Amino acid sequence: MHWADVTAKKVIKKRKDLERYVVACGITPSGHIHIGNAREVITADALYKGLLNQGVEGELIFIGDTYDPLRKVYPFLPESYERYVGMPLSEIPCPEGCCESYAQHFLKPFLESLDDLGIEMTVYCADRCYKEGIYDDAIVLALENRDKIREVLNRYRSDPLPEDWYPLSVVCENCGKLSTTKVIDYNQEEKTVEYLCTCGHRSAVEPFRGRAKLPWRVDWPARWSIFKVTVEPMGKDHGTSGGSYDTGVKIARIVYNYQPPEKVIYEWIQLKIGEKAVPMSSSSGVVFAVKDWLSICHPEVLRYLILRSKPSKHIDFDLKSIPNLTDDYDQLERNYFELIKRLEDGEELKEDEMDKIRIYQLSTPKIPEKLPLQVPYRFCAVISQIAYREDREEIDMERVLDILRRNNYPVDDMDEYDFERLKSRLYMARNWALKYGEVLDIIPLEEAIKEYNKLSEKQKEWISVFRDRLKDIEFQGLLIHELIYSTAKEIGLNPREAFLASYRILLGKNYGPKLGSFLSSLDREFVIRRYSLLE
Repeated sequence: MHWADVTAKKVIKKRKDLERYVVACGITPSGHIHIGNAREVITADALYKGLLNQGVEGELIFIGDTYDPLRKVYPFLPESYERYVGMPLSEIPCPEGCCESYAQHFLKPFLESLDDLGIEMTVYCADRCYKEGIYDDAIVLALENRDKIREVLNRYRSDPLPEDWYPLSVVCENCGKLSTTKVIDYNQEEKTVEYLCTCGHRSAVEPFRGRAKLPWRVDWPARWSIFKVTVEPMGKDHGTSGGSYDTGVKIARIVYNYQPPEKVIYEWIQLKIGEKAVPMSSSSGVVFAVKDWLSICHPEVLRYLILRSKPSKHIDFDLKSIPNLTDDYDQLERNYFELIKRLEDGEELKEDEMDKIRIYQLSTPKIPEKLPLQVPYRFCAVISQIAYREDREEIDMERVLDILRRNNYPVDDMDEYDFERLKSRLYMARNWALKYGEVLDIIPLEEAIKEYNKLSEKQKEWISVFRDRLKDIEFQGLLIHELIYSTAKEIGLNPREAFLASYRILLGKNYGPKLGSFLSSLDREFVIRRYSLLE
């Protein structure tokens, strides 16, 4: 059974008296929202779908922490943003002038990707929630119970909070900053707080409707009670002993009289850079944004990357592994349709086979009616470059279909879904190849001749024999592949040396795409001329 379904059953067993199960997730849009952040949202979506699969009512909510302060000038920001450090993200200008605020600049692209990711959820922005008064009662309760909150937090602190500490930060009326103010008094009768800012401004205000914000360790349990959260995934930093979840549990019960949600701790997704795997972080600039993923690969493959492992398992992500990851997803898709057919035929499946069905369902929000045409991602990376028309800045789909016919793909039986998926994979694979993979560059004839002259006499002999036989066969990938082997063996040449010779005179390298398919993708006359180098 998939971990999302197992977790859903445990949650229901603990909270079986609930009418609605609310799964929450959230992100602070301080920078580009990357696929490490997406793990929280996709994990939450899987939990939500797991609950629905158990037949209960549920809701998935997302809270963008848009009212958090800007902590520093991040590497991607100009130095002029130093003036905004300490201000709420929602009140800072957009870095590129294209959105209403700093927060929306980074949040908007992510929210726009949700439909592609197959995620439907209710979205809340913290700044609007505060400004609309949704947190007002929670602020009053926090101020009235500040001694209890301080006592809870001090249990986990080496330097105790002072007795004059208040669980609130006010947005300064003078400088607009949040992190530079200190509440120095609370008038319980008038419901006002007096504060002092490091800019020198001192005033008394009602801390409501966006005039103030609860600190994270109080804000989190407050929102649990406000939004009636039942279960929430969280990064391991929040879920460690003494972390914000532990303190939140106590504050939720003592201050907000609310049973805290069940936790699901997830590990980081690490981006592989060279030989090192580095945790993704917007503040450090080590990111691969969700919007960038959607330009190079299908969204369901991202879901598969995240959902095939338990949340507690860390993921090392290498951009160069996209073709292999997509191959794995394609294999899962083939398994799914085969297993569904066996189920429909009345066959009883094993547990691991049922697990394959479930992981495909959770990874694929829009399951096709039948097994789609599958063209391997790596092959798409090759033919998309060969068939690209620079003059039109588009892939010539007629040429693509001709290449696929030569490689025995049933393109004439494609429906519209197959065609559109193939087309999107071609453009994605081309983007990947140009940015992270192999740019397909066939070397000029003069350079090819130089490479030819470096080959052994046996390799040159094979080139001549292969070229002559190539003229007499149908120009198909499989037939060309078989001819490479048969002609090499015929003259006593290791087939590996035949492949090596071909890559040298075509690409100037010792490696390249699958040779039979690659050659069949090129113009026949060009191939014959290239293998006729010195004749």
